[in-house]
Amino acid sequence: MQGYEVVLYLVYATLALGIIVPVIPRRQLKIHRMLAWLAVIIFFVASSILLYNTTAGAVEYYGGLLVHDSFTAAITLAAAIAAIMALMAVDVDAVLWPSHPAYYSLLPLILFGVFFMAGSYDALVLLASWLVVSIASYVFIALPGDRESRGAAVRYIIMGAVATLFLVFWVALHTGIQAGLSKFAYKPYADASLASLAVPALIAALGFKLGIVPFHWWLPSVYGRADGRAVAVVAGVAKLGFIAALARVLYAASVSPEVSSRIALVLAALAVVTMTYGNIAALTTRDLQLILTYSSIAQIGYILVAAAALAYLAPADPRYATLALAAIAIHSLAYALSKSPLFSAAQELRGGLRGLALRSPVAALSASILLMSLLGVPPLLGFWGKLYMFLAAIKYSLPLVLIALVNSGVSAAYYALAIREMLAKEVKVSTVKDSIEASLLIGALLTVILGLVAPQLLAAFTPIY
Repeated sequence: MQGYEVVLYLVYATLALGIIVPVIPRRQLKIHRMLAWLAVIIFFVASSILLYNTTAGAVEYYGGLLVHDSFTAAITLAAAIAAIMALMAVDVDAVLWPSHPAYYSLLPLILFGVFFMAGSYDALVLLASWLVVSIASYVFIALPGDRESRGAAVRYIIMGAVATLFLVFWVALHTGIQAGLSKFAYKPYADASLASLAVPALIAALGFKLGIVPFHWWLPSVYGRADGRAVAVVAGVAKLGFIAALARVLYAASVSPEVSSRIALVLAALAVVTMTYGNIAALTTRDLQLILTYSSIAQIGYILVAAAALAYLAPADPRYATLALAAIAIHSLAYALSKSPLFSAAQELRGGLRGLALRSPVAALSASILLMSLLGVPPLLGFWGKLYMFLAAIKYSLPLVLIALVNSGVSAAYYALAIREMLAKEVKVSTVKDSIEASLLIGALLTVILGLVAPQLLAAFTPIY
């Protein structure tokens, strides 16, 4: 059996374990957790094998409907790691939720959907995996059962419906007008008039999902108010699939200088307003979960900087386009390693961060490292993601890079305030649970270790398929 076939079998095993969980009686809590752990570990193994296989080139499944390369493999591996940390952080707390088996069932389902969304090379495959991840995410936000989580889930569902309508419109344009009803593979948008309709529809759909300004209105009331342990999965795992779809489809659309320059200009404009809004909004609060929420918007703005460079360089400079792609993957990994454990911790730190270092020094140190990675402090992983983004974007627009650097400087203010609160001598927080502390520690260790080997990771990237 070849390596790429093993990956597919392992991914389906992940799905099967998720499906089995609801069949097990509710009182069998240990079995639910065991199956969920087995599922995420299997998916981690599958993603690791996939990343190894794609260093030699792209891997095709189902006659080319699903294609994975080093970029998409890195995204799926990041999702697997984030899922492990989220599952570790929630520990047994999920059993207190009204529909606790759903947590252990839906987490493997989201991973399955991310695998197909990241590698989709077909409009209908993207739509199907989009629906799988989206619907599972809606339920996830509501799982804790408290009033805030239920309200956040309703807002999330409304936003998701609008985003899906835009995606369906894109699929209709893509399949009905361009590719023909008999074939649904991605085709180059050589026709600028078609791109002027299809690309904005896709950007709007992904804009709602990723929290790109002006499609961000839902995100503070969902990420900022729902249970942080559920948000950890939605923000740290599910979102990675949408980031991969953004890069993959817009790269495929950017095949002529005229079209690619238009796409790059739109993405650059969205990057500026998104990262600026996210950073300024984060300065207005001291609540860790809201800081992480607005920071998530800003981080997507940085990713859009690299996406703009990717779109512009795709037809002209494949080498720097690959650098932009690697930057998106590395930054997405740094984002997942930080957001998943930090959102989980934020649920316990609703009262504030003040004095955390005195009560839980390991948690405070780990959280500080993760926040500094989001800021881009060397040699942490987040630094390399931003560095590669800016190096690629310089080939497109120096002013865009300067604006991104200024925004990074602005973000230092609220990250520094959060770290200072944790180091304060006055204690206003309770001890962080061991499970949360372990999740933060693993995230911090991986951020440091991967940051030290990031230049070697860059060499493993091959051009996107």
